[in-house]
Amino acid sequence: MSPLHIVVSILFVLFLIYTLIYILQWLFGLYIASNRLATGADRKELISKLYTKEELKKHPLSVLIPAYNEEACIVDTIQSLCKQDYPNLTIIVVDDGSSDATSKRVIEQFHMQQTNETIPSIIKTQPVKRVYKKCLGNETLYLIEKENGGKSDALNCGINACRSEQCVVLDADTQVVQDSLTILMAQFITNPKTVICAGSVSSDYAFYKQSSFFHKILVYFQMLEYYRTFYMQRILLDKINGNIVVSGAFAMFDTTVLKAIGGYKNDTIGEDMEVAMRIHSFCASQHRDYDISYTPEAKCYTQFPFRYKDYMKQRRRWHIGMIQSLKSHRYMCGNYHYGWIGVLSGTMYMLYELYTPFIELLGFATLFVAYYLNILDLHFALFAILLYLIFMVLTQAVLIYLIHSFRLEKITLFHRLQLLMISILEFIIFHPLNMVVKIMAFVTFHHHKEHWGKIKRASGSMLQD
Repeated sequence: MSPLHIVVSILFVLFLIYTLIYILQWLFGLYIASNRLATGADRKELISKLYTKEELKKHPLSVLIPAYNEEACIVDTIQSLCKQDYPNLTIIVVDDGSSDATSKRVIEQFHMQQTNETIPSIIKTQPVKRVYKKCLGNETLYLIEKENGGKSDALNCGINACRSEQCVVLDADTQVVQDSLTILMAQFITNPKTVICAGSVSSDYAFYKQSSFFHKILVYFQMLEYYRTFYMQRILLDKINGNIVVSGAFAMFDTTVLKAIGGYKNDTIGEDMEVAMRIHSFCASQHRDYDISYTPEAKCYTQFPFRYKDYMKQRRRWHIGMIQSLKSHRYMCGNYHYGWIGVLSGTMYMLYELYTPFIELLGFATLFVAYYLNILDLHFALFAILLYLIFMVLTQAVLIYLIHSFRLEKITLFHRLQLLMISILEFIIFHPLNMVVKIMAFVTFHHHKEHWGKIKRASGSMLQD
C-alpha cells in the first residue's frame, strides 16, 4: 500500500469518527432536552406560586438595553418589560450616540424629564451627555444619552448605572415574554452559586407575514436553527455547566461579577461569548463554586434578519466574534482546571463550529480521493450520506414535535410542515451558505471593525397572546 493510500485511509477514518461523534451529540442532546422540556410547565407553575410580588420586592432588578439607531423597535421593547409586572424594576436604556430618533421616541412616549443624577465611572466609557428619568408605577425608566463607543461601551455604561445585585442584558429589538424576568430571578434565589442565567430566544411567525416567500424561507430556517440551539444544544451543555455562549439578546447576570471583571471588552464584536468565557475563567481562577445556568422557560422574541445580505453580515460578525473569543481564551481549551468548559465545550466549539468549514472540505476531498483510489465504494458513500441526511431530518422532526407538544412555541401544523421542508433545504442551501460566510469571516478576521451590527428593523409587538 502506497503512502498516499495510508494517508487517505487515516483521514477517512478520522472524518468518519468526527461525523459519528456529531451524530451521538445530537442523539444525546435530544434525549436530555426531551426530559428537561417535559418539566417546563411544572417549573413555571411552581415559580409562580413561590415567587409572589411580595417576595420579589426583596430582589430589585435592573434591565440594561444598549441602543443604537433603534427608533423602530425601542418603545415596543420597553413596553414588553412594563407588562412583566415585576416589582422594583429599573429599566436603563443607553443610547450610544444614535443618529436617528431613538431617544426622542423614548422621551416622547414615556414623558421623560432630564435629571441631574450622575452615572458612576466604575468602568471607563465614552462620556455621558444627558440622563432622563421617569417613574412608571412598578418600573423606573432611565434613558442615558452618551457619545458613541459601540455596544460593549454602552453595556458598560449601563453596568455603571446599575444599583441592583442582578441585571438583565436585553437587545433593543427583543421583547420579553410574560413572567420571564421572574423565572430568571428564581434561579438566582434558589441557587446562590448562579452568576449568569440565560433564557431562550425565538421569534413570531406572524411578525413576518408581509415578507416575500423568498425572505420567509430565510426566517423559517432561522426559526429551526434557534429551536435546535435553545431547546437542545444549550440544554445539553447546561447539564455540565458547559455553556460558553450566553445570548446577548436576553440573560441575567450577577452585577458584582460583571463589575469585578471590568465589564465588556471594547475590542471584540462577540461580546456575549467573550464575557461568558471570561466569567468562567474568573470564577475558576478564584476557585469559586459557580453555575452559568440556562432556563428555556424564560423566553423572549427577537427580530430575525429577513434580508439575505443582513443575515450574512450578522453571521459573519458572529463567527468573527467566536474566533476572537476562542483565540483570546485558548488557554482554557483542553485544560481540566476549567472543568467541562476546558475539557469538552471549548474543544467541541472549535471542532464543530470554528473550524467546521475546513474540516468538511477536507472530509469531502478525502472521500473524493478515496473513491479515485478505489478505497471507497461509491454506492456505499452515497447510501451513508443519504442515511445521515435522513437522520438529521428525523431528529429535527422529533424536536419540533416536542416543542409543539410541550407548548413551548405556538407552531401550527402548516408551520411544522414548513420547518420539515426547511430541514431538507438546509443541506442544499443554508448549510453551504453558512460555510461560505464562515470562510469569509476567517479571511476578513483581521480587517473587522468594532461597531454596531445593523439589520433592518420593523415596529410592532412580537408577543403572542
